[in-house]
Amino acid sequence: MARTNTFARDIKVATAGLEPEAISALLAKTAREALAEAQAAGEFPDNYVTSVNGHVGARIESVTPPGPIVLTGIWWPEILTYGVAFAADRSPVKSGRYKRSWFVMANGSQTIDYAGIPVSAECIITNDQPYSRRIEIGRQKVNVPPGIVEDLVSALRRRFGDMITVQRKFINLEGAYRLKGGRARRKRSEHVVTYPAAIIQMRL
Repeated sequence: MARTNTFARDIKVATAGLEPEAISALLAKTAREALAEAQAAGEFPDNYVTSVNGHVGARIESVTPPGPIVLTGIWWPEILTYGVAFAADRSPVKSGRYKRSWFVMANGSQTIDYAGIPVSAECIITNDQPYSRRIEIGRQKVNVPPGIVEDLVSALRRRFGDMITVQRKFINLEGAYRLKGGRARRKRSEHVVTYPAAIIQMRL
């Protein structure tokens, strides 16, 4: 898999004596061939956003010489599928509830449609079990080391390199559990439970 989310290639072609329309056609053809080659090699996804002469979403064939033509790959399905699987594999197993509770939010809304996430979205991988923070920081006795989300962040950085920015944060979730008297309840109290999460954005 490519280590960059932006597929941009300077197309240098012989244009002497060609009319502007012919140059445009040649630029578009060369870009299409380069795209097909990258996709065939598994280096570029099927979903992508075009920017032609600075116009986002424009057709490649609308290029005006000298361009540029920039194609930005949408890698969310690969990134998020890998991330959720890594977190689940790294999770402790007793009842299996915690392992099954990892989920994705895109721009604040839970989703399973990774292919439909915009390239500019902020995505979050988290787990809403009330003891998630305690497992992460090592305050709950389980059969795996603490720092599951911290390890997830490191794994995402290793696998996807400069395609993404990713960091661990402890976030508040809508309708989250609140602690009262040492027990997790859905009642109002002064102590809000926060949840470890991997915050991911693609580099544009």
